[in-house]
Amino acid sequence: MTLITRYLIAGIAAAGLLAFLQPLQAQPNLDNMFLEADTDQFDPGLPIGAQFPAIRAIYEGQEIDNIEQFFGDKGAIFLANRSVDW
Repeated sequence: MTLITRYLIAGIAAAGLLAFLQPLQAQPNLDNMFLEADTDQFDPGLPIGAQFPAIRAIYEGQEIDNIEQFFGDKGAIFLANRSVDW
């Protein structure tokens, strides 16, 4: 048996095994994936339209305390990352 024939047989066997195992994989449960309303007490941030709290930071060597200079036509997104290593 030539090397190419052995690879061909091994490939066919692997494909057959994968075809058998595919239906056995877990499928995600998408029932109740989305909520109709947010009813818990957790509030992760400012409500839409609320005034942004005061901030002080260094940007390009200058201290800034007003983020309006970063607003574009559609506003701005502010992301904060607090280090877990104090």
